[in-house]
Amino acid sequence: MSEQRIADPGPLGLAGFAMTTFCLSSANANIWHGGGVAAALALAMFYGGLVQLLAGMWEFIRKNTFGAVAFSSYGAFWLAFYAIVKFNLGVGTDTVGIFLLRSPPGTPRRPG
Repeated sequence: MSEQRIADPGPLGLAGFAMTTFCLSSANANIWHGGGVAAALALAMFYGGLVQLLAGMWEFIRKNTFGAVAFSSYGAFWLAFYAIVKFNLGVGTDTVGIFLLRSPPGTPRRPG
């Protein structure tokens, strides 16, 4: 059996996912009263995006396919979320809601 040259990146990837998700949820719940959006975006870019993407790449090196796909996918999601919100890539207010697969508050449900 070959010697592992890097530590297990799983805890780092899980920490990035948990902290970023918690902070975004806190900002959405308006717990931080306006200051949370900037903090959540900073975490989305670096801790949730970049760090999880790196953790996913390190999982590839360790030949852990599940961890590699999960962390790389969530890292890419958080980077895309940061780009949509920060650079205002959407045309309307529904863009973030559609990206997060939910209806914005106050949107009536369409019969269907």
